[in-house]
Amino acid sequence: MHWKVPLTTLTIGEEEQAAAVRVLRSGWLSMGPEVDAFEQEFAHAVGSPHAIATANATDALALCYDATGVNRGEEVAMCALTFVASLNVAIRRGEKPILVDIASEDDLTMSVPDLESKISSQTRLIVTMPYGGFAPDMPGILRLAQRHGIPIVEDACHAVLGRLGGRCLGTFGDAGVFSFFGNKNMTTGEGGMIVTGQRTIAERVRLMRNHGMTRNTHDHYLGRRTDYDVVVAGHNFRMDDMRAAIGREQLKKLPASNLRRAEIAARIRERLAKEAPTLRFPFAAANHAESSHHLLPAILPPGNSRDRFCRHMNNLGVQTSVHYRPLHRLRHTTGLWREEPKLPVLESIEDRLVTLPLGPGFTEEQIELLVGATVAALQ
Repeated sequence: MHWKVPLTTLTIGEEEQAAAVRVLRSGWLSMGPEVDAFEQEFAHAVGSPHAIATANATDALALCYDATGVNRGEEVAMCALTFVASLNVAIRRGEKPILVDIASEDDLTMSVPDLESKISSQTRLIVTMPYGGFAPDMPGILRLAQRHGIPIVEDACHAVLGRLGGRCLGTFGDAGVFSFFGNKNMTTGEGGMIVTGQRTIAERVRLMRNHGMTRNTHDHYLGRRTDYDVVVAGHNFRMDDMRAAIGREQLKKLPASNLRRAEIAARIRERLAKEAPTLRFPFAAANHAESSHHLLPAILPPGNSRDRFCRHMNNLGVQTSVHYRPLHRLRHTTGLWREEPKLPVLESIEDRLVTLPLGPGFTEEQIELLVGATVAALQ
């Protein structure tokens, strides 16, 4: 279907095309100099000592779970309103996911009081997520984690260059993970990045990313190292040079793109606050200047059918989505917990949560159509 207002828009242009061609002409396609440069530039952009590129963010999460020391049978606490990758990685590794409620209808990130009530002697990792680009209460989560000696992995896939108190999200915990999937604020098609301030985590991640080998192929090609060993059973979670080259160009555009997202989100919120006052926008009290504005979430008024609302929007050419189905509602989690997770705040809004379109390339005509369609769909 050709959407008049798609869920988002990309910023791919001639610069990314030229970068890809540059790699094709270089004669080196796999992990090499472009990946090295991308890692250095990304680390500088977010203010982290270490950045390690990966094939995708799910692989990055798996590497971080391993590097922070969580083991089979131990608990990983995560918000119940997040993408399924955080849960799937824990399940595949044999760990026990603990689901935490959201803070409120105005803050769709992890509830610190609920997290505190669910931490046990078996909890070995906390996974946070800045929903839609808005930061969770990282100071509160950090205090709690430090008190119990639990590492934190930030699933910051919604928040590239998003900040809290001027500090980039992804740099608060022991490690942070970013996604460059096609619908993210910056994209390489597929791809991910890990940032960390801890050298031991960085070294473990680099080793596990590349089969546990003490030398990579590009080092061998350049004659830097001729011998190698394999010291652990690792993975092939590497990024290739073409994606890295595209990522370098995308990173240059990201500050302006995020700013444009913020401007458009503010316009849409302001218009709908006047024309559809029963529609609720979470994060009203947040510092919007620091958000990456990856998503534009809204909560429908009580009694409104989300399915009906989305069908009406779709019929008018306006794409909508749902971020996300709560993790305990997914079919493959049936029977995963002995008792149904207690998530009263999330359950009070889960059927009314909807994602409206937001993209840096939206035109005035698209903004008008989006606002008009939303008002009509609520009637």
